[in-house]
Amino acid sequence: MMAIVSRLWLFILLGTAYQTYTKFEEHQLNIENLNNQIPAVQNSITRAKKERKQLENYFADIEEAKQRIQKVRDDVEKIQRQFPSEISDTENISMLSSIAESLNIKNVSLSPNPEEMKGFYFSKAYNVKAEGTFLQFLIFLERISEAPRLMNIKDIKLAQKSNKQKGRFQVINAEVVVEVYRYNQAHREDAGIDEIEKKFEQGIKPKKSRRAKKVTGEDV
Repeated sequence: MMAIVSRLWLFILLGTAYQTYTKFEEHQLNIENLNNQIPAVQNSITRAKKERKQLENYFADIEEAKQRIQKVRDDVEKIQRQFPSEISDTENISMLSSIAESLNIKNVSLSPNPEEMKGFYFSKAYNVKAEGTFLQFLIFLERISEAPRLMNIKDIKLAQKSNKQKGRFQVINAEVVVEVYRYNQAHREDAGIDEIEKKFEQGIKPKKSRRAKKVTGEDV
């Protein structure tokens, strides 16, 4: 009995050593587990950085697109302001008639069409029917292009007269559609930026936050 008591300290030492070794083994396993998770964490960080960069580029593209859209809108409004506020049939018919008369174009007939709304402006066409030579109508078109008001030749038809002609310059029948414009005071150009941002916000759904799995250990 005394021999066992005298060796009790050895048993205590061995027990303490075993417990210490067991703790050390657990500690090493925890460290190994953590080391194994490092590549996965690094990959997650890399993906997050990549996604962040993509989002930054995406938002930059959106901002650039908004600026381009706004510039187009400003240009449209600038052009709109250059149009006259009214269309005067009396003035336009008088001007076209005066040009035709100065060129000695014969049998001139002018008739206005109703206005057509084209968004930020209205257009109105005048049908011109007359008789003259190719040269006369060529100069007629040139004079219209030089007019102080904005005018456009929307359509032109030239047809040779059916009766026989003996003159040097052949007389033809011409039908010309001249278009004039005025701006639409009630129109405001919609850039569509608000709608784009609204759809973008609706398309983004907040991601659920993922908590990183925590590996616990004793005094890691």
